[in-house]
Amino acid sequence: MRLEKLHQVDLNLLVTFAAIAEEKSITAAASRLFLSQPAVSRALQRARAMFQDGLLVRSPHGFELTMRGRKILDELEGLLPKMESLIAPALFDPLREKSHFRISGPDNVCTVVLPRLCRQYANGRYQVQFEFLPWQSGITELVEHGQLDLVLRNDEGLLPSHFQLERLYKEDWICAVAHESHFGDRLILKQYLAASHIVVSPYEGVQTIPDKQLAALGAKRSSCIRVPYFGVALQCLPGTELVLTLTSGMTSVIKNDRRLRLVKAPQELHAFHFLMAWHPRLNSDPRHVWLRGAMRSTTGALDG
Repeated sequence: MRLEKLHQVDLNLLVTFAAIAEEKSITAAASRLFLSQPAVSRALQRARAMFQDGLLVRSPHGFELTMRGRKILDELEGLLPKMESLIAPALFDPLREKSHFRISGPDNVCTVVLPRLCRQYANGRYQVQFEFLPWQSGITELVEHGQLDLVLRNDEGLLPSHFQLERLYKEDWICAVAHESHFGDRLILKQYLAASHIVVSPYEGVQTIPDKQLAALGAKRSSCIRVPYFGVALQCLPGTELVLTLTSGMTSVIKNDRRLRLVKAPQELHAFHFLMAWHPRLNSDPRHVWLRGAMRSTTGALDG
């Protein structure tokens, strides 16, 4: 890197020149830069001397660029934003800047978040892309190594203590059963424990939230089948007497399936929150700041 010539010049002159070229007016440029008009005029003269070119010439419509001035401005339009970002990260503009975000979460939270995300940002106006990766073991390693931008999961998840966490919205527990099953509209705890359950457990050997809450009461439910996805579990219910405990965000899925019906869960199963989690190195990344804001706005109405 050769710094000899840069050391000899005032880089502020580049900023002043760019402001005058864009505004086509010393008065407007001075206002934009919070400088006096004489100070901006003097800076322009120094820039002309530095580049040995008039750079800007007067015309009936204000200042116009010389050929040399146009070439310099074209270079500065790419250079100045990069220099600015070195000092203070710029705001990310998803309407103009392309970005690819990688997110992972269980299918019940994805069922809630994805439709809202699509309606808001998949309309052709935004330059962002969202890629949702399958929920799997080793999620934390993917975040650690920069292969995931964001994790969506419940507030009883096993996440490293140094991860950044923020609550998104609250979920209640509901039960789904086959439409023709013998269950009534509500399950008391005794009926719930007597039933046979299909359990959704994304992680092998990790206790689910309902099982943890039951264990705190000294109780345990009986399950004859365990699957990793709520969508698959719902397809298993018709023609059986199985009970599926799932989150209230999936209510619409059940109501739209005539083979299924909703049953109120025992009151002993308490509500919980879904979180978004990320690595702390992304705290000040403009892209990630925007992503977290998008998630908040997408789920904000869910926690009312």
